[in-house]
Amino acid sequence: METDGRIGVTIQKLCRYSVLAWSVSAGLPVTFAQAADTDDTTEKKAAYSYYSTEDQKKRHTKHEQKTQISAENDMPSSVESLVVWGEGKKNAATDGTGSYVVKAVSMGKMLMRLNEIPQSVSVLSRQQMRDQNLNTVDDALKQVPGVNVNLYGDGTAGIAARGYTLTPQFDGVPSSGGLQMAQQFDLAIYDRLEVLRGPNGTFQGSSPPGGSVNFVRKRPLDHFKAQGSFSGGSWNNFHADADITGPITPSKRVTGRFVVAGTDRDFFYHAAHDRRWTAYADIDVHITEHTTLSMSATGQKNDTTRFMGLPRAADGSDLHLNRNSFVGADWGHTTSPMYELSGELEHRFGGGWRTRLTGRHRITDTSMHYTYLNSAVTTTKTANFVVANSLVHDQYDGIDLYFSGPIHAFGRKHDLVIGGNYDSDVMTDGGATQNSRVNTGLAGLDIFSPAISSAIQPDITTMYREPTRQEGMYGSLRIELLKSLHLLMGGRISFYEYKYRNISTNTPYVISLKNNAVPTPYLGLVWNIISSVSVYASFTDTFTPQSGYTPTGRLKPDLGQQIEAGLKGEFFHHNLNVTLAGYRIIERNKAMIDGDLAPTCGRNGTSDCYRAAGRVRSQGVEVEMIGRILPGWDINASYTYNDNVILKDSNAALEGRAYAPNSPKHLFKLWSHYRFAAPEQTKNVWSVGGGLTAQSSTFGTTRTVRQGAYVVANAQVGYQFNPKLNVAVNINNISNMRYYQRLGNIYYYNYYGEPQNFMATLQSVF
Repeated sequence: METDGRIGVTIQKLCRYSVLAWSVSAGLPVTFAQAADTDDTTEKKAAYSYYSTEDQKKRHTKHEQKTQISAENDMPSSVESLVVWGEGKKNAATDGTGSYVVKAVSMGKMLMRLNEIPQSVSVLSRQQMRDQNLNTVDDALKQVPGVNVNLYGDGTAGIAARGYTLTPQFDGVPSSGGLQMAQQFDLAIYDRLEVLRGPNGTFQGSSPPGGSVNFVRKRPLDHFKAQGSFSGGSWNNFHADADITGPITPSKRVTGRFVVAGTDRDFFYHAAHDRRWTAYADIDVHITEHTTLSMSATGQKNDTTRFMGLPRAADGSDLHLNRNSFVGADWGHTTSPMYELSGELEHRFGGGWRTRLTGRHRITDTSMHYTYLNSAVTTTKTANFVVANSLVHDQYDGIDLYFSGPIHAFGRKHDLVIGGNYDSDVMTDGGATQNSRVNTGLAGLDIFSPAISSAIQPDITTMYREPTRQEGMYGSLRIELLKSLHLLMGGRISFYEYKYRNISTNTPYVISLKNNAVPTPYLGLVWNIISSVSVYASFTDTFTPQSGYTPTGRLKPDLGQQIEAGLKGEFFHHNLNVTLAGYRIIERNKAMIDGDLAPTCGRNGTSDCYRAAGRVRSQGVEVEMIGRILPGWDINASYTYNDNVILKDSNAALEGRAYAPNSPKHLFKLWSHYRFAAPEQTKNVWSVGGGLTAQSSTFGTTRTVRQGAYVVANAQVGYQFNPKLNVAVNINNISNMRYYQRLGNIYYYNYYGEPQNFMATLQSVF
């Protein structure tokens, strides 16, 4: 029996429930709109538990077991529908799945499997975070294929892929800031990190072509669950978190989740610490069976030592300092309290259509007081220092609204997403420095134990208010050309504006950069060669506003295009994903210093002048394998080859040379975890894990600062006492490899990687 548009609606509704029952019990894929709306927003009961009795199962024939039901009034989108595999539901949530493999990805607004997306996408699941004892966003992103994480010594980092920086999304809402050199919430509040490498102009708007990171928060469950962990390790490194979720009302119409996490740690280098607390609360209200309102609040406070890194020799070579060396005054610190409110309203219409409105409001107040070198004589171990004072207040606001659903045409079903979003970052900032020319007490000091008083704090006399605003309209259409061939078409029209004013002198706003109706088209093709293997190709545009100035104003934005093609496969009953991708990015209008002009540009007329005439190319290959090879054996392995080159520059000597600092041409990452027991055994079970990161040579922000290739290996041993309690010990940098995890210039931003260390973790789940 097959239900389609030729059968009456009344007959469909009479037949639907009985057929769903035997289809589910037979293990067949079933689509049903009300169950199909299950996705990352909530943990709903699968298909209202349509399971038949054993007697009903016996009545089905082999012919009937091939039937798939799709009611006309409740036709779901093919990628957002619930597909029953026996476990009862398909969504993008990873918490509690016990798997490194995700069933779907949500950052494209439609829930899509990885092999349905014609770009490189990786997802770090909650299970892998747990297995590797990952507690920070920086540590988590280090595990993602092709991603480079460059720490800044105060709990912030620069994140890049394919030679370009990444931009953030928070539950699908794009943000122009909040990732690069910004404090991050504790990893305990997130269900997963979805990382798209390559331009994401359709949903992100203005952004570099490196890609996007979608931070997806944990959501409340409709049943009680509590879990927590406590870790302790080298250099007084302690971390603890607790996570409680479940229904708040007996009807389960209101569910909630509360997470609290704390860190108190010192570092392997002297005089540095980090202490922070994070709290997160989320309440979901199921107003009706089709409408859900979600409200959340997150807060974090920190007190972190500001360490600007180590110097290098005048020729850029390594000074071979002790790895515990610290340069600067020990009172340098950063505080950056963050508070975020977010809300989401989702309504599921009939026919598989739905709409979602999401909004977020984040405030950060960053205060930095620190010292760094601006000249040094390394032979005598003396240097001149700078004392810096900085205040930055950021207010981020974002709204995203979209509609998605199926369209039936030409005898086939297609999927449409259409929407728009708004992103605002209002930054109020100011800074001041004092150097040895102003204060002779900062000259000729011992590099490693300078006598600098904390009372030397220059006054901030000038504050700026700098609003950055962008909005855009986007759309994406997934066209079913054949059952095995899909065409994805999409794009965005973006509007961008940056302006500033001196609030200390109360001058009017100056519109420094404005771009109207900038198009970023997208085109992709996915062909399923067989049910588990697909090949794809895609083309996308990108544009990135630039901060440099010409004599007449702000530079025009970078414009770029990417071509990508690859192969994706799902093996071992969807438990192992393999991806092979090749890409080429060309970026033009790149900022180049105009050497013919004096430094008379910028807000104050004292900055270097630029021309938008540079051209950069990034191309390479990515290979990723993630999932379960054998029962109990999970793996995440990747290799990235990236060749980023300057094609055109005002300095002809740079043409043909690598463009991006701290970006290795070859990068290999591996993590593997094996559990010595069948899945059903939950007592007295041993497990082992191990991994390594290997990369080729890199250079710093100054090209003379370089280092060669290196390999860092890690290991883990775990023991599960019972279903509710297990312990694990991680040993990092087993060989005690000496290397720099980030390179800067000859004065600062050079950071050694951690020496050999350990961390023991006790985890409990109820």
